[in-house]
Amino acid sequence: MTWSDPSPVGTPGQETYFFLSYAHSVPLSDAARPDTDYWVGKFFQDLAKSVREHPRRTVEIEAGFFDGQVVPGADLRRTLTDALSLAHVFVPLYSPNYFRNAWALGERDSFRSRLVRLPAGHADRHVLPVLWMPLPSWEDRPEIVQALSVTDHPDHPDDRADYAENGLRALCKLSAYGPQYRRLRDALADRIVTVTEQQPLARSRAAALISRPVPDGPGAALVVTTLAADQAHWRPYGDQHQLAVADYVAATAERLGLPTRVVGLAEARDRAPHSPAVVLVDAGVGVEAARAALDGLPQWVVPLVIAADHARGEQAPEEIAGTLQNARFPRVLPVRTIDEFERCAPLLVTEARKQFLRHGPVDPPEGPHDPKPSLGPVGPFDVRRGKAER
Repeated sequence: MTWSDPSPVGTPGQETYFFLSYAHSVPLSDAARPDTDYWVGKFFQDLAKSVREHPRRTVEIEAGFFDGQVVPGADLRRTLTDALSLAHVFVPLYSPNYFRNAWALGERDSFRSRLVRLPAGHADRHVLPVLWMPLPSWEDRPEIVQALSVTDHPDHPDDRADYAENGLRALCKLSAYGPQYRRLRDALADRIVTVTEQQPLARSRAAALISRPVPDGPGAALVVTTLAADQAHWRPYGDQHQLAVADYVAATAERLGLPTRVVGLAEARDRAPHSPAVVLVDAGVGVEAARAALDGLPQWVVPLVIAADHARGEQAPEEIAGTLQNARFPRVLPVRTIDEFERCAPLLVTEARKQFLRHGPVDPPEGPHDPKPSLGPVGPFDVRRGKAER
């Protein structure tokens, strides 16, 4: 039973000492399996280990949670809202992108909804920010002062300067800063355990995770649509995947800071001339239907052919992908399994954005929508290799 059940108060569930929040990085296009947030994962493991090794009275509480633990096929918003409802301390990794990322700020808002009835001094203790990457000098944020306070150690006065200048990510990466990193990690773990055991949060349901609106002019939002029998709620993986594939791709884009709209194919056709766009194609529709449905869409639209193991269709999905490539779309190889689909989703949305910036309209959205001149055809884009070839 989880916090998503109708009666969350008193419902059994695995509480955690902390929830780690961060702004996802844009994948590297030349990586076979991009993991630009590798150091976030390493820091989470290190911090969780330090919490577990810290003297504790409530050992039945799990050390921590971050979204790298979400299993494939899960409803991401629901799972993270559940986790935010079960954490005692919220640990945001502040960086320039954090304050521009609608999803990360939504996580913070969701957790803060549990603190509204606490006295201000008590509520503040349950949010323990970390300076992950330094902010520009002109950004004067009180959150950064709070993040730096963890370094106020009389025996190591230089730690604060190293931390403020480089951020914890650099200290985690560079062996020269190993001692400073370990002291900061352990100081964070000490505060997390102290707050959880001295002022534990009462069981309460966090507000549903909603990414903050990102201001976007006409044409700024990524368009996600599907070509399938059930366009609005296509779920090729059945009960193995809780979300429609279009909703999953949209959530992935929002985590990367891209405002997104899931629309029908007809509306996508209207928006595509002035927006980046992704079309999720059911391999079962066949070559001719796919070619006819996508005919006339701009060359920067990125299709992805999905051929779940139980619904491959009569024609090979590779044939559909090849046909779309001949129609001057970036080539995206078919995906079959849930793991493969979820791995390619970040690359898919960033490739759509890249193709739009490269080949989209030159004029502002309120002006004519003339395509940019191109020196050659769009190269094939291979999600398994993660790069476009020319």
